[in-house]
Amino acid sequence: MADLKALCMKCRDSNRKPTMQTMTSPVVTKNDKGRYSVKGKCANCGGNMFKFLSEADAKALM
Repeated sequence: MADLKALCMKCRDSNRKPTMQTMTSPVVTKNDKGRYSVKGKCANCGGNMFKFLSEADAKALM
């Protein structure tokens, strides 16, 4: 994965829909059910971002 992109709830288009932005400083975590996720900051506005990942994508980021 070159650039990790996720929906940013602060960066919205003219129709008030969230837009895909690049995530900076991603931190991969695994919950007790075995599901991987990543948290980071929006490169555009600095807001918090969250995304669920597959196991293969999570291991590529680690």
